[in-house]
Amino acid sequence: MSAEIFISYARADRDRVLPIAERLREAGVTYWLDEGNIQGATLWGKEIVEAIRNAKVLVLFATEASFNSKNVAKEVAIASEWEKPILPVYLERVQVPDTLHYQLAGIQHVEIFAEQEEEAFNGMLGALQNIGVAINENIEIKPPSVAAHHAPFILKKQTKSKKTLIVGLATLAIIGLTLSLKFPGTTEKKDDSTKISPVNGSAKRIALVPFRNIGPQQEDSFLAEGMHEEIDAMLSMAPNLMVKDGSRFKAQANDAGAIGKALQVEAIVTGSVRQAAGQLRVIVKLVDTRTEANLWTKTFDKKEGDVFAIQREIAQSVAEGLCIELDAGYETRLAKRQPDNLEAYNLYLKGRALWNTRTKENMTAAIADFELALAKDPGFALAHVGIADCHSMLAHYGHSPSIIAYPKAKKELQAALKLNSGISEAHSSLGWVYYDYDLDWENGKRAFEEALRINPSNPEANRWYSQLLIANYDPKALEQIDTALTLNPTSPINKNVQVRILNAFGKLDDALKAAEKVNESDPAYFLSPYAKIEVLTLQNKYDEALQVADAAAIRFGNHPTYITAKGMLLGLAGKHDEARAIIQNLEQISSERPSPSIISA
Repeated sequence: MSAEIFISYARADRDRVLPIAERLREAGVTYWLDEGNIQGATLWGKEIVEAIRNAKVLVLFATEASFNSKNVAKEVAIASEWEKPILPVYLERVQVPDTLHYQLAGIQHVEIFAEQEEEAFNGMLGALQNIGVAINENIEIKPPSVAAHHAPFILKKQTKSKKTLIVGLATLAIIGLTLSLKFPGTTEKKDDSTKISPVNGSAKRIALVPFRNIGPQQEDSFLAEGMHEEIDAMLSMAPNLMVKDGSRFKAQANDAGAIGKALQVEAIVTGSVRQAAGQLRVIVKLVDTRTEANLWTKTFDKKEGDVFAIQREIAQSVAEGLCIELDAGYETRLAKRQPDNLEAYNLYLKGRALWNTRTKENMTAAIADFELALAKDPGFALAHVGIADCHSMLAHYGHSPSIIAYPKAKKELQAALKLNSGISEAHSSLGWVYYDYDLDWENGKRAFEEALRINPSNPEANRWYSQLLIANYDPKALEQIDTALTLNPTSPINKNVQVRILNAFGKLDDALKAAEKVNESDPAYFLSPYAKIEVLTLQNKYDEALQVADAAAIRFGNHPTYITAKGMLLGLAGKHDEARAIIQNLEQISSERPSPSIISA
């Protein structure tokens, strides 16, 4: 029989924790902690992961030592990722660090350091019993009067208003049966915190419309799509230039005025690609959106192996056409981004297209494409980044254990940076690993800032950085996600992150409008309904939220994310029996596979 609770603690607190654990055992509670539970040759990390997977709840003994423990932080992160309820038990008064802020914000805790130790221990048993942990039936459990609280130590300053924040609705599904949701206010702005802005006020704004493929259609050719992605990245590296994504205007490439008005840009870059018999013709136009006049038109006729040189020439020609002064190292930086092998490049583009779907099957297939690209060109740093991003998102979306996938991602990113430290994508992807897995937000912040220094228009860097900022309730998160949306206004992932950030600051009316736009942007996007569920839940509209969750569960094949949402909503609505039935079903599902994090990425 598996232990029902996993005890997370710091070794320095052993003498204080073991007596409480012994009292739990006497009360009939089965628990797991590393004291004597790991067999000699068993892999320690694997044993930990399995113990958390099989437990109903993680009990965190909160002290200064445990809050400074990297192992404790990882255990809490794993429990949160797999949607396990977490019960903090404070052995001393201590400030919750940033590394655990996300997982512990707003949830109930128990204090066993005041004069009411007995009552506090009784409250701990009561909380465990409400979650579903078996307690000796001979023990009388009385509701605590003062021992159970909602963590008051999370923010140094709270506002008078009671604002609300969903920190992973699924994480709170079981706890929602017995605990109310309290949400901390925002923190004050810090003078030493600076926003990474994509452009200054005098910067020029352009949109890049995907190039049309007018040559023979080839299933394995991603050259036209690649022109769009790579030239976008190259132009974004030019000083004082903001590059917006004009993908949704591919069919309207000839209507520069409409594109300019919709995206608020001064010019658009559009073109066509013809690839046949080893030859390549690329026609590119730079069009003024106000007058719709061609600023210039150029035709490139070369061998298909010269595609990289063509892309560099296009980027430089556009910048010069806009009268942007380029430094001497610009061409060198462009050249270092690119591989020497065209096949490797096409494989990379194919892998990126698969990665963007965020499905398990496609991301797994993308890894094979990136690895083949590296086999053809071992010096292609972006292929390493592609592999890393696949591992990161496979973990983040619940398709692979984080403890396995994220170290693989970090190894690939280190390899990429060794080949070329000037790639924005490598720094932003490393920032995500620091943020989402290591919980090392200082290094994450530095990595995102470096990514945005190299390429202020990097869409992932802007979106991921906004999520790191909101983890600290930094109001600049709103500005950062606005930047991401300015760069790519149709991205459902960007819109979903915007909803979460608006929720965090209590802007629920704006969040509800934004949630509607998530679904309008891409109804097939897996988290489209979840954005609306979050807002309705925060507005205490449980019945409406439950209707959305029901429809989403049917639509997405009873995915655990929406089943979990239903369990939480039923619990919040007081329908405990129905909620417990869902919990039993979820326990079976969670024993078979990890659950996805609900935050978009």
